[in-house]
Formats: sequence, C-alpha cells, structure tokens
Amino acid sequence: MTLKRNNPPPVFGVDGVEYIEPNRFILDNGVELFTMKSGDQEVVKIDFSFRAGSWYAQSRLDSIMAALMLQEGTKTLKASEIANTFDFYGAQFSSSSSYDYNYITLLSLKKYLHHLLPLVSEIIRNSSFPEEEFEIVRQKRKQRAIVDSGRVGLIAQKGFLRNLFGEGHPYSPVGSPEFFDTISLSDVKSHYDNFYRSDNMTITASGFVDSEVIQLITGNFSSTWGNSDTAERENIQQLPIADKLVFIEKEGANQNAVAIGKLFPTQNHPDFPGIKLLCTILGGYFGSRLMSNIREDKGYTYSIQASPISFLHHGVFLIFAEVKTDKTEATVKEIFHEMEKLNSELITEKELIPIQNYLLGRILEDFDGPFARAQTFSSLREVNLDFEFYDRLIHAIKTTTPQEIRELSQKYLAPETMSTIIAGIR
Repeated sequence: MTLKRNNPPPVFGVDGVEYIEPNRFILDNGVELFTMKSGDQEVVKIDFSFRAGSWYAQSRLDSIMAALMLQEGTKTLKASEIANTFDFYGAQFSSSSSYDYNYITLLSLKKYLHHLLPLVSEIIRNSSFPEEEFEIVRQKRKQRAIVDSGRVGLIAQKGFLRNLFGEGHPYSPVGSPEFFDTISLSDVKSHYDNFYRSDNMTITASGFVDSEVIQLITGNFSSTWGNSDTAERENIQQLPIADKLVFIEKEGANQNAVAIGKLFPTQNHPDFPGIKLLCTILGGYFGSRLMSNIREDKGYTYSIQASPISFLHHGVFLIFAEVKTDKTEATVKEIFHEMEKLNSELITEKELIPIQNYLLGRILEDFDGPFARAQTFSSLREVNLDFEFYDRLIHAIKTTTPQEIRELSQKYLAPETMSTIIAGIR
C-alpha cells in the first residue's frame, strides 16, 4: 500500500458530545455514589468530595490544614503506616483543599481495593490530628509560603483576589506567611469534625467499576458518622469596591507581574458560553490576540493568559503575565488596547474559525476517557449544572456571531471597569 502523503486526512466537525451519564446509587446513610464504568484495564479511581473548602472555614487556613492532616495518623495507625500501605499496593492517595470543596482521591488497581478502602474509610472517619505532626505540617506550609512570598507572580495574583474580595473573605488568600502562626490545632480539628461527615460527602467512582467495586464501596461507606447539625456560612453579598490600580513593591524582582481583571459571571450565567469564546479570543490560547501582540510582536513576555474563573459563589476574570520590568506600563497599555479593539471592531471569520475549532477540541478532551468524564461530571455537579452545559457551550462556540462577540466585549470587557495589580519594581 502506497501512502499518499499529499492528501490530508478528512476533518470532521464537532456537532456534539456523546455523554455517558453516570449510574447513581444512594447508600444506606444517604450518601450519593456515582459510577462511570469504562475501559478494559482494571484500574479504579474513587473521588470523595466534601463541602469543606475555605468558604466554610472559620479561618481561611483551617480547610487547607485539615486536608493536609488527614494522612498524618488515625486513632489506630501512624502516618508512616498509612504511607507504607499505599506504597505497598502501588496506589495513589491524595487529599486537597479548594475554595468551595475539599477532595480525597484514591487511584488503585481493582484487586487491591479490599485492602485499601477500609484504610480510606479509617482516614476519613478517624483522623487523629497528632500535635507533633501538626506542627511539622504547619512549619512546612509556612516555609512554602515564605518562598512563595518572593515570587512576583503569586504576589500579584493573591493581591488581585484580596483587592476584589477584601481581606477577610473566604476566597481571599492570606497576606503573610506569619498567618500560619495563628492557626490552632483545635480549630483545624473542629473544621474536620464539622465537615468531613457522611451527610456532607459525595463519592464518584470511575474506571473498571463493576458490581464488586460497588459492593466494596457500599460496605465501607454506608454507615453514618459526623455531626450533621453544623451551621454553614451564608452567602457573603457585600464586597468592597476594588481599587483600580495597586502596585506591590518587591525589591530585587527580575520581572514584574501584572494581574488585570474584575468580578465576573459564574459558570451558571446564561452569558458564560459566549464569555468563554470571547476570553479565548482575547487570551485563552497560544494564538490569541494578547499572545500575538505582547509575546510574538512586542516580546514583552513569555506567556500571557486571559480566562474566566468560576467559583461556586462568585466568578472572576483574570489576565495575567510576567513581563520585563521596563515594559510593564507598555504591557498594560497594550492589554487595554486589545480590549478596546474587541469593543469596537468585528472579528473576522478567518480569525474566528480556528478559535472555534480549538475550543471544540478542548471540549473533546474533557470527555476523553473515564477519569476525564468523571471529573467533568463532578465539576458540573458541584456548581449545580449538568451535561446540558456543554450543549449550550458547543452551540455558542459554533453560532455566536462577530456582532454578538462585540456586544459581549462591550458588556464585560470595558477597560475602565478593570482593576490592575502590579508586583515587582517600579
């Protein structure tokens, strides 16, 4: 057979995604279990999510520290015994904290789950929070925060969020590594007791999930534990008026970091699919306008991105770049110039078509394999959406006209509504 290398393969458009809805089970204690069976390899990924992120914490670091302490010992096991068990069976175990949710993830061969799920259950129910390990973890996190405090990129991004939300808001990062000195073990343990409870948990299992796996999950997580009377934080409506320009001095910086943005619609907003397209045009992929102008043409930065970020209770629009110190002012000027062009000029079909194809390809990545599909499903569910969101997103990508893109830009990307945070040297 002779290959015809001059003939490209056929190209097919993306008209939709074939969704695989998860199976839903209700355990005896009311916990929802979602399963997505796919693939021939006997590997299983099990995710446990808790509404226990910084939004629910009395102190913004309680949630982070609670997640970190879960592997540091239980009432019957030391931290070393926990770590050695996961290593022995070649499993991956992680515990993490985010703004709205905390997560526990186990990735394992199916044949070892009967050894590992009782351990995971023990960690979730009976973490002991030993004082000595708590101090070690706290000091490690403080040292990491000290290192991060020298990075202008993180300084600008954290300063950006504090400017939008205010110092005490649960979405606002702490301002100093010394804040770790204020954390108390009793408060962290209280956060764990209040939110790592059975009626606050959702389980999603993906991969080689058969009846045996479901039975193992059911057998280990069907009983009730925890205090269900915990009061949850109400939505915080009042936010400060953000400053339009903030400069954070960082002596000796080799580059300056620029963060520009504002509060934005969340993923639930009807305009969000069109906003996603708009932000991609501006700075959401390698060929975007900001990359073409500020990286390729001007050479001010190695990378610049613009993206809508959706939390559960608020959304944020953020443009971020690290730039040459002497090109900071010029970079800000060019960023606003690109916004103004979107506000006044129509995008051409020649520019729009590659962006549409890029976004449609990224959507396919979100459903590429059982783990990706499970993650996509969980992310949507956490913000009270379903797979219909992707139908609306695909429709918006394929049908939004240049006129509608300009109208969205005029509505959401007015330069005078943006806040600019710069970290580095003047």
